[in-house]
Amino acid sequence: MKRIFFFFIFLFIDCQAFVVTAQSTTDKQQTILIRLFASYNISSINFFHVSGEYSVYGDSTKLFEVDKISFISVSLSGDSVILQKPNYTKKFRTVRFVPQSPSSSFKIKSVQPDYKVRTYDDELQISALSKSLRIINKVDIEKYVAGVVQWEVGTNNPPEYNKMQTIVCRTYALGNWRRHEDEGFQLCDEVHCQVFKGKTFSQNIYQAAFETSEYIIVDDSARIITAAFYSNCGGQTMNSEDVWSKSVSCLRSIKDTFCIHKLDAVWEKKIPKDLWLDYVKTKYGFPVSDPLLVNKVLNFDQPYRKIYLVNDDFFIPLKFVREDMKLKSTFFTIREEGNDVVFRGRGFGHGVGLCQEGAKRMADIGYSYTKILNYYYTNIHLIRFSQLDFFKAD
Repeated sequence: MKRIFFFFIFLFIDCQAFVVTAQSTTDKQQTILIRLFASYNISSINFFHVSGEYSVYGDSTKLFEVDKISFISVSLSGDSVILQKPNYTKKFRTVRFVPQSPSSSFKIKSVQPDYKVRTYDDELQISALSKSLRIINKVDIEKYVAGVVQWEVGTNNPPEYNKMQTIVCRTYALGNWRRHEDEGFQLCDEVHCQVFKGKTFSQNIYQAAFETSEYIIVDDSARIITAAFYSNCGGQTMNSEDVWSKSVSCLRSIKDTFCIHKLDAVWEKKIPKDLWLDYVKTKYGFPVSDPLLVNKVLNFDQPYRKIYLVNDDFFIPLKFVREDMKLKSTFFTIREEGNDVVFRGRGFGHGVGLCQEGAKRMADIGYSYTKILNYYYTNIHLIRFSQLDFFKAD
């Protein structure tokens, strides 16, 4: 019965050509907990009120309203935090800045150490870790998605690309919802999850997020897909199992002509030949004294994406060569040139899923966001996450 139910949902969406109405989530706001400054040891911050209204809570007690206070500081003190404003200093386990209106936003300035000011929407929560403040933004998921798009791909993109990217970022967020669950939040603000350095100031991105509100990508079994993306595939994407060992039905290799003339389409790196031969000998036991075999690692062609540098008895995975040699992709050729080997490559990134530069080119020449998504992901469907009862308790 469940399969039939999802079939009709997909059929309805397909027949509507994936037309999305701008249904706001304000009727039933869904929020996500994002740890800010996740890789930094922040011991002191300043809070600045920007818009809307805020109430400040110390633990579970409401303390005061943020109105004309120039700024409020929160600093680490053992297993607690110290809240300070003019003529007020008090210690708590947790301090919360709770918005009283949907338009509430704030700035946060890391004082120790000194980092640039960032601007965020909605709620701020601060507590103590062993050596730093634990800073969490409880934010409407659509505002979060809009912020991620700005920091991941910038603001100078066509509308259809922005819509496509908001769906991909939203899908990634919900697909990795439990990544930091044991730590008391859903995602961090670093590349480990998705880059999020604050709210977007682009009306185009904000509009794209709310025009595609709630929409995520699922497979034929109504499971949230792994919405992998990267910069440039160099003309061919990769199967998921060729990079991550696990075969995923929606992540299939395709030919891609849209990205081949973009910024990250080609690259080159030169490495001393002795260093290269010592690498394959030391790590893979490659017989560098055999001229015939050595020629295979000094002169390597890859007209289409391969998995191994040498298949015979050594199986040198290209993904490890890329990591160890700090190459932009696994899609490269090797040529011996004097005392060096020259890697000439195509693409930038792991190559699985959506090619961002190819997708941008598609949007530039008039493809819709649904066409773009279906080009890079195989056998997928768009559905509102509320139809999956995603936020209901298990």
